[in-house]
Amino acid sequence: MRTRLDAVVQVRERAEEKALRQVVEAETQAKAAHERAEALKQIAQQDQRKPGDAATWELAETAHVRALSDARKAQKEAERIAAEVSKVRVVYTSAHQRAEVVRRVAETRRDEQRRDIERVEEKALDEVASLLWYRKAG
Repeated sequence: MRTRLDAVVQVRERAEEKALRQVVEAETQAKAAHERAEALKQIAQQDQRKPGDAATWELAETAHVRALSDARKAQKEAERIAAEVSKVRVVYTSAHQRAEVVRRVAETRRDEQRRDIERVEEKALDEVASLLWYRKAG
């Protein structure tokens, strides 16, 4: 059975699906950023100094400082994306709740329509039964 709310349900469900896709994309980005941050952290923790002259040590130290800086930036980026994931989840939760409310109302309306149809059918059957009883009795 169709109700006038079916169009609203479809719109809300599309919004819910879009929000869910955004959550999935944001979580994928967050996972990639976290993995990148962990990889850069592992690189920064390695000691690249090897026996050699001062220029080699200075180059290794510069690379280490750069690796630490990259690791910090990647960690901050991962934290920023994790915050965005939280925001996107809130948007999805809101969209899901709105869609669920409209779905429930539409289902209630369908139940009411079914009951109305059943009442009409019962009334018609009662009238037929009454006519048959009167015809038989009379």
